[in-house]
Amino acid sequence: MEDWLEQIEAEAAVRLRLPHGRTVSQELERFRAFLRRQSQRLRMWHRRGGGGREVCQGRATLYDVLLRHLWDAALQQTAGSGPAPQPPVTLVAVGGYGRGELNPYSDLDFMFLHDGEVSQGGQPSSLLSRLVDGVLYPLWDLGLKVGHTVRTVDEAVEAANADMQSKTALVESRWVAGDVHLFERFQRALRARCVRRHERAYIEARLEDQAARRRRYGESPCLQEPNLKNGCGGLRDYQNLLWMAYFKFGVRSMGELEAQGRLTPAERKALEAAYDFLLRVRTELHYQLGRPGDVLSKNLQPAVAWALGYHDRSPSRRIETFMRDLYTHTRQIYLISRTLEEQWALVPGSGSLRRLRSWWSRKAPQETFLDGFVFEHGQVRAASEWVFQEQPRRLMRVFLHAQQRGYRLHPDLVRLIRTHLRYVNRPFLTDPHVSETFLAILEQRGNVAPTLRAMHEVGLLGKYIPEFGRLTCLVQHEFYHQYTADEHTLVCIEQLDRVWQASAPPYRAYAPLLQSLERPGLLYLALLLHDTGRHGSQGSHAAQSARLAGRVARRLGLDRASVQALQRLIENHLLMAVVSQRRDLDDPAVIRKFAAQVGDLPTLQRLTLLTFVDAQATSDQLWNGFKDALLRTLYEKTVPLLTGDTQFLEEAQRRREALWMQVRQHCAPRIGDDEIHAHFEGLPARYFETRTVPEMVEDLELVHRFLRLQVGPEDRALEPVIGWREDADRGCATVKVCTWDRDGLFSFITGALSASGINILAARVFTRQDSIALDSFQVLDARTGGLPSAEQRRQFGELLNHLLHGQEVSLGSLIARHRRLRPLYQGYEGERLPTIVRFDNDASDTSTLLEIETEDRIGLLYDISRCLAAAGVAIASAVICTERGAAIDTFYVTDRQGRKLLEPEEQRHLEQRLRQAVGAAR
Repeated sequence: MEDWLEQIEAEAAVRLRLPHGRTVSQELERFRAFLRRQSQRLRMWHRRGGGGREVCQGRATLYDVLLRHLWDAALQQTAGSGPAPQPPVTLVAVGGYGRGELNPYSDLDFMFLHDGEVSQGGQPSSLLSRLVDGVLYPLWDLGLKVGHTVRTVDEAVEAANADMQSKTALVESRWVAGDVHLFERFQRALRARCVRRHERAYIEARLEDQAARRRRYGESPCLQEPNLKNGCGGLRDYQNLLWMAYFKFGVRSMGELEAQGRLTPAERKALEAAYDFLLRVRTELHYQLGRPGDVLSKNLQPAVAWALGYHDRSPSRRIETFMRDLYTHTRQIYLISRTLEEQWALVPGSGSLRRLRSWWSRKAPQETFLDGFVFEHGQVRAASEWVFQEQPRRLMRVFLHAQQRGYRLHPDLVRLIRTHLRYVNRPFLTDPHVSETFLAILEQRGNVAPTLRAMHEVGLLGKYIPEFGRLTCLVQHEFYHQYTADEHTLVCIEQLDRVWQASAPPYRAYAPLLQSLERPGLLYLALLLHDTGRHGSQGSHAAQSARLAGRVARRLGLDRASVQALQRLIENHLLMAVVSQRRDLDDPAVIRKFAAQVGDLPTLQRLTLLTFVDAQATSDQLWNGFKDALLRTLYEKTVPLLTGDTQFLEEAQRRREALWMQVRQHCAPRIGDDEIHAHFEGLPARYFETRTVPEMVEDLELVHRFLRLQVGPEDRALEPVIGWREDADRGCATVKVCTWDRDGLFSFITGALSASGINILAARVFTRQDSIALDSFQVLDARTGGLPSAEQRRQFGELLNHLLHGQEVSLGSLIARHRRLRPLYQGYEGERLPTIVRFDNDASDTSTLLEIETEDRIGLLYDISRCLAAAGVAIASAVICTERGAAIDTFYVTDRQGRKLLEPEEQRHLEQRLRQAVGAAR
């Protein structure tokens, strides 16, 4: 850094020296060339592996030199031909510039500080105005984004005391040019009037701001698209520590904190390494964007990783390594800073202490001593620093003590545990007493997640269960995951806790299952281990996770039956979601096969809970009432096969009768009982499990209108009846089509929608016994992502009507106009979602199950259905689902004679045609 400073000073003295009689505006190109040259050198320095902090400091140094030359030029211009006097004005860097840390497109914030003598009646004098303009105008002409204020010392102090953010910016101020004595006077006034006797209020405000910021940007340092500046474990967390440290202890660096014994050497090194890494990533992010930015979005991660030296040819592996490093650093900042924040807020009599005590304790009992620990004020403290050396088993027992009492670990105890993790060795891992304590923690249903998260944050959980520890900060490449593997697992367990005694939907429906479950610890252990196979797994992560779970269970001393139950649960942890969302639940063969794989009722109960909380923890956008109904339907249909009773069937019949009465009550008088009866008798049970009463009434209205067309005076028997509904809660529109069933109907509808520029999110296809088809589609405008326009709806109706009347319509050319739209699936750069085609002849007694997974796009369903029709394959029913740009479509198909597709050659040929149809428009 010193070499850089000397070099840039020397070059500036030559390149920025103004010829006699010339002004900055006349020589602006000289300044522009200097700034461009030095900025390029900084970029090369960064690309050669320069540290994040030193490159940012280098940029601040560059602007220091530039501003001083502008300052001197402005002074000289103000003085005319004589020597330039030094007015009582100083140029002060504030904020990030005051810290001496600037990323490529960070704002340049500074303050013109004066003593009041260069202003008249509250207005700046001509001298001050010329000085300010002489600095600002060239900066604007150079294209720099500048933030500035003009203040006296008293005005600056008043601004600092009025707003915490202003106070922080001014506390970080740094002299750049001008009257250094005035700056020193300002610094003394700031300490005397803004810092002293303001310490507690400032720290409380910082803690509140920190909590609000973390809530706003996600309560996890391991989000898929992290905010480098404001997210949990971001740059602000590190800076916040130093700001509070200055007010509380009068120190300005991590080194000073370490010297005072308030930070261990390991903590200081971890914090500084993490901060440097984040600054380096943010610098590269600015370069990639060509503008300021803090969110490391998924599509930019490959380019940023490559520029920072992560050169694996596989984008996914490159991202995995880079993001794991990033998450490791953000997690370090988050955990260490949070511990220190809590610790530093514990000053006698402070409001923070009272608040923290109210958070940490349900009541305030007298101090008690147990097992080497002190329990008071809702916290657990170590009675001595030798507590774990005396008995390493206490490393696990302290978490059971805290869980049983609803207490939190004191920050000092957290740091003590972290420094004694060396005792988690082989004897500790195989100690039956430690295992018993850990299993007891898992049995406390409804109260497991806080304890496991606390264990993970201090590093104990990953050390004790190394199979889980390997998931720490592991990136999950599935497009729908929003957390790293370890964070997803902990959120799963939090969701299961939430089910316990839940009173609000959708959790309420699953509470009885958890409440009646024998040995809930087995389910919690399954959740903890269900994704352990993701680390280094090349095949099915579920099978690998089950194998690892068996190893963990045996190490914990579980009996053989429990080990087998645990492994069966983990190996099938994706099964229930697949069957409920991609199979025809009205097909008895589907239910029989599923029941055979599950094996027994306890496994079904655990699997139902696991499926629900796994989906809740994967993404906040994955679950909806439709999927919830399917999951519960699958559970209810499987129970009789596992228990042998008929209670469920009787209950289903009672529900059907009650449903009939509700529909009848809400139907218009013109719809008679005979129409309602025909509707209920002519549709499969799956229809009544997936439709609400208002939706059934809506369907009956459509059928009634369609039947009226058949007996009307005009020849309109082939005309479809179409109904549209805007579904604001789901952010899409629903279109329903009622017409006669026929070959190619599904292809006609999907083709007409695509040709109208409408994207299909989901579809449900039903045909009554009287051959009346009721097909429902959830759709969006493919171009805007909003609801389809009135013109698109009109065009769809006209196209479908023409198709059903046998008229010639060039759907292919109409759809092609919309295929230039931005792809719906947004993967990593250079990464595409692979197309998967599967055939299953065991899932149904009457049809072949055809599953297709691929990137969604406009016209996809039309291409698939047209391909099937051309191959002589009939669609008996379909379950269409789109998740964040990926299509997951299931078709029940037969040949033209109604037979399954059993021949391997026939399947292979059809798969080739489907892959060609799917990939043709990519």
